[in-house]
Amino acid sequence: MVPINASIINVSLPTISVYFGVGLSTVQWVLTSYLITLLGFVLFFSRLGDFWGQERVYLAGLIGFISTSLLCSLSPSVESLIIFRGLQGLAAAMMISVSMALVRKSFPSHMLGRALGIYAVAIAAGLALGPAIGGILSGFLGWRSIFLVNLPVGILDFIFCYTILKRSQKTTVKWDIPGTVLQFVCLFLTVYTLNMVEVASYSTATITGAMALVSLALFIYQELRSENPVLDLKLFKKKTFSAFNISLHFNYLCMYMMFFAVPFYLQKVLHLDQFTTGLVLTASPVVMMTVSPISGMLADRFGSRVPAFLGGVISAVALLSMIQLTVNSTAGDVFIRLALLGFGTALFQSPTNRALMSQLPSEKAGVASGIIATTRNLGMVFAVCYAGLLIHLAISPELMQASQLYGAAAADLTGGLHLVVLFGALLSVGMALISIAGLKHKRESLVKYEKVAVAKTIRAEKKLVGTISSIVLVMNRNH
Repeated sequence: MVPINASIINVSLPTISVYFGVGLSTVQWVLTSYLITLLGFVLFFSRLGDFWGQERVYLAGLIGFISTSLLCSLSPSVESLIIFRGLQGLAAAMMISVSMALVRKSFPSHMLGRALGIYAVAIAAGLALGPAIGGILSGFLGWRSIFLVNLPVGILDFIFCYTILKRSQKTTVKWDIPGTVLQFVCLFLTVYTLNMVEVASYSTATITGAMALVSLALFIYQELRSENPVLDLKLFKKKTFSAFNISLHFNYLCMYMMFFAVPFYLQKVLHLDQFTTGLVLTASPVVMMTVSPISGMLADRFGSRVPAFLGGVISAVALLSMIQLTVNSTAGDVFIRLALLGFGTALFQSPTNRALMSQLPSEKAGVASGIIATTRNLGMVFAVCYAGLLIHLAISPELMQASQLYGAAAADLTGGLHLVVLFGALLSVGMALISIAGLKHKRESLVKYEKVAVAKTIRAEKKLVGTISSIVLVMNRNH
């Protein structure tokens, strides 16, 4: 449900903007408030899960998610919708922060890549179903109905998880409240600064930007001196761990910039309805659902380096191909390019998640899960900001409030989309190169089950060489 609600709103953002009579810089907070609270508390709840039990944190978050979904559907104004979405993001943080740790606890190490591939399918399925569900419900029942779908699904999920999940033993929680507060303040100020730049309020942006830098410095100082930091910065001394976190962040930036920007292009420039827009946006996630388990199995057998690099290259090619989109393009043109982007992302994500989870011991599973979720959602938060800023460089906020665009205005928005995809292509090239750097000293950096994968490859190579040698020997004897 968490990834569904990260994408279900995208199709309806143009409609909500028109419904409440607000511009892009305001309506994007309906999405951003959800992502900010989700991101701001992921590390806090992942640490809580290590002490209180991942299962308990997940179930508590599920209850909160159901309740806030109902509140979102009843919102009387865009301001209340933004607030309720923020609360929904808080509940989502409880669920997503421990999800990967629960996956790791449920599978043996030699199957971790395959399991994380299935996990990636679940994320992709949510992203795939989100636009489709949002487009259908919003088109037939109005945008408020898109939140009500969480109620029956959430209740069934709670019954299932409460029955299946075995609660871990509780231990004393070691809090880092100052670090948690500073992290959230820094994130909020950073996003708010980018939003002020977007609306050309540069004096306010200067002040909040300076405050964001101060809060970041205080956060780093707090985490380095804390005995129980919410984010253990020492973990980033591992070259592989740091490199793959950065590349994963780039990947989510690319994906979510598309999920945010493309609906505006489809509805305002190509004049597609919400239902068709939702179907087009399913292209990437549907391909990811198919390819992610395969890439996870390849990573289990041969390691993470090659598929991660290829995924970055293919993503860059897919994004560059979107520069060819014009005001006369079709839904099929967009669908094909998004499908190729989904293929590259699927090749990249499962091996990258596997490499990240393999870097820390089992007792740090919750921390690793939280960091990966933070990396993912940080990419989503900044993707909205960057995409909105780049679009506003090409078209005025006043024109963006129109339900449909024609002529020069449509060309301007298309140009804004081109800026977004060009930026995404540069990030994709970066994540491919960083992935190689992260595993440059591959044999020294991999943990036990990664070494098993390398050993399997070596044994397969020796077996192949032996078979070829035997054939050659037999041929020589015959001669």
